Amino acid sequence: TGGGPVFINLIHDIDLLRYLCGEIVQVQALQSNAWRRNEVEETSVAIVRFESGALGTVSVSDHVVAPWSWELTAKENPSYHPTGQFCYLIGGSHGSLELPANRVWRNRDKRSWLEPVEAQTSAADDKDPLVSQIEHFCKVIAGEAMPLVSGLEGLKTLRVIDTMKRSAENGGAAVEISHQQG
Repeated sequence: TGGGPVFINLIHDIDLLRYLCGEIVQVQALQSNAWRRNEVEETSVAIVRFESGALGTVSVSDHVVAPWSWELTAKENPSYHPTGQFCYLIGGSHGSLELPANRVWRNRDKRSWLEPVEAQTSAADDKDPLVSQIEHFCKVIAGEAMPLVSGLEGLKTLRVIDTMKRSAENGGAAVEISHQQG
């Protein structure tokens, strides 16, 4: 069978979550192919537990019309019409992050629900990230640079995706993830 949106799309989101939030150590996932009835999922949702104890949710579907995909929000590729929306929200006890706007929300003076929340936005690099990736890849091939991400990091993300699939196949049971080498 071919790949569904978990292996094709969500894998990149998991990569980013691991980079920003740390290792994912447990997953509970559900998936559905109820609309098209293909062999692969068209929608999947998961609750993830990070090594720090933080919890997160992720969802993916290639069957909905929505303005929140990376392609429609990041303005990286002129083929896509930007929506001005976000695609990632990461909340924390000292602030929250909105991507791809690079906007951090936090209390100005002290942490309190009664205090105003303010946003600070960091400027993004204007260089085309796809061009940057190809340039770096060429430097790696020429022996002029090391890869920015190791094969081990890719394997860890693949383990998370594989665990999501196993959890969904078992009715959403919580599944622990071991990132031990070997």
